[in-house]
Amino acid sequence: MSLRLCNEEGEKIFGKGVAQLLRLIDKEGSLNAAAKKMGIAYSKAWKILHNAEEQLGFELVEKQSGGKNGGGSVLTPRGRSFLEKYEAFDRESGLIVEELFKKYW
Repeated sequence: MSLRLCNEEGEKIFGKGVAQLLRLIDKEGSLNAAAKKMGIAYSKAWKILHNAEEQLGFELVEKQSGGKNGGGSVLTPRGRSFLEKYEAFDRESGLIVEELFKKYW
């Protein structure tokens, strides 16, 4: 089980997949490399990221254009903070849900 954030219409904004994409961008330094690691097309990864940023109202990733050393992507400070809070909340809420499950079943 994992935490999923949805908008008022019930559309997914942020969840396990977006978090995984951000972690891989952070590790690989590139949206393209992160997409490859996840086994998805760059265009799909871009759409996932763009949708999350649009719904949240802030940038999660700063894109750096190519050049002498090539392009890349890094998490914005706000994006990193959001990801860390999401992961911490997901872990803690999972423990609470597990305890409640044991209590009732």
